[in-house]
Parts: sequence; structure tokens; C-alpha cells
Amino acid sequence: MRYISLKQEVIQQLQEVIKTNKKHKSRMRAQALLLSNQGKKVQEIVEIIGYSQRTLYRWFDRFNQDNISTVHELAGRGRKPKLTIAKHESSIKMYIKNYNVNEILLALEKSSLLLK
Repeated sequence: MRYISLKQEVIQQLQEVIKTNKKHKSRMRAQALLLSNQGKKVQEIVEIIGYSQRTLYRWFDRFNQDNISTVHELAGRGRKPKLTIAKHESSIKMYIKNYNVNEILLALEKSSLLLK
């Protein structure tokens, strides 16, 4: 059995994460920590949130090491954009000026700016 003891301030922060954070995994981490603080066993938490016991232990270890910051999803996670405005701004402006939407898509595909 392993429990995480939380201060009232941290409990409030975790409850705020659950209410406002858009990332599902961040909300699940916060929920797991709150359940542990309430005295739930790891196996009970696993059944409630649907992640493995090993994952929970990793979350608990990271939380003990870095506290509330570990609840939030790290930057750079997820799918990267195929087309970035900053990188291809001049090309995009040129296409928008000179072509209709279908022609713009064709031109982007041909110039490999829009990857498949």
C-alpha cells in the first residue's frame, strides 16, 4: 500500500486541475493523487481511473520528486502540425493572393509544404 499525503493548498490546486485542465491525462493524474490522499489503495485507484499500477507508481514518484508541476502534460506531446505558418509564411501569402482554395491545396501538395 502506498499513499500520498497532501496539504490543503495542493488539494485545492489538484481540484482546480480536474475542473479546468483540457488534457485528459493531467486530470487523471490529479484524480489519482486525490484518491490516494483519501486513503484509497493503489488497486482501487487502478480500477477507478483505468491506468496500470506501474503507471500510478510512476506518477506518485514524479509527484514526490517535483510536486504539483508533474500533474501537467509536458510541452511537445501530441501530433506536430504538418504546415507551420511561421516557417512557410511567405509561400502561403503568395498562394493566397494568386490562387483559389483548390489551387492552393494543389500547389502546397506539389511543393511538399503539405506532407501526407
